[in-house]
Amino acid sequence: MNGIGTRSVCVAFWRGLLGLLLPARCALCEAALAPAEPGGLCGPCRGRLPAIRQPYCPRCGTQVYGAVPVPFDTLCGGCRVRSPRFGTCRSAGRYEGPLRECVHLLKFRDRRDLAEPLGAFMAESFARECPGASYDALVPVPISPERRRERGFNQSLDLALVLGRFAGIAVEKRALARRGGRPSQRALSKAQRRQNVRGEFAVSDARLVAGRRLLLVDDVYTTGATAAECVSTLLAAGAAGVDVYTLARGE
Repeated sequence: MNGIGTRSVCVAFWRGLLGLLLPARCALCEAALAPAEPGGLCGPCRGRLPAIRQPYCPRCGTQVYGAVPVPFDTLCGGCRVRSPRFGTCRSAGRYEGPLRECVHLLKFRDRRDLAEPLGAFMAESFARECPGASYDALVPVPISPERRRERGFNQSLDLALVLGRFAGIAVEKRALARRGGRPSQRALSKAQRRQNVRGEFAVSDARLVAGRRLLLVDDVYTTGATAAECVSTLLAAGAAGVDVYTLARGE
């Protein structure tokens, strides 16, 4: 195990030990959590997470605004011009304020305990905004081997496991693999992001996806480049259909 991976394990160990000796505290406001509360966030801070509600594009999930009420079946301008390869895309909340802070704490500050309340937030939104939706499996977006060694876990997998538990849907955590060795997406333009992830993903075993309706799960949807490449890869391997669901959406 390299130095960074060892540090991640040590942080998790000491955090677990302190959790036995001291009351757990909310990641945002540092209020002591009641024993019955799920880890990571207190009730008031969970209530402040900015949920996405109608109206939004029924295809890509982009929120649609207008001076007059917008019909729920109104496609956004982008989807009217070019239909995406996925069936639908939804996000539980807006990538701003407390939700943005939670994502950063989860990914970059070793607050893996936040996956539980954030995954529950996704499950609540899924039940409210996607009634009747049915999937054979959830497929988390994989992270690169380099990122996995550095972080010690895949946040999208952790979120998918919580969502799957609440929604009663199996998680195919090995369906997609990521090759890695490429620059981070964060500083790239939309066109550069599309180019950067081209050919980045592969299906590890076609039997895990062929003929199945899948829900791709990720933490944040920004330009959609990563989601589009994953969807194309799954469809090419024989998936019957792929929708996308993320914790947060940044416009």
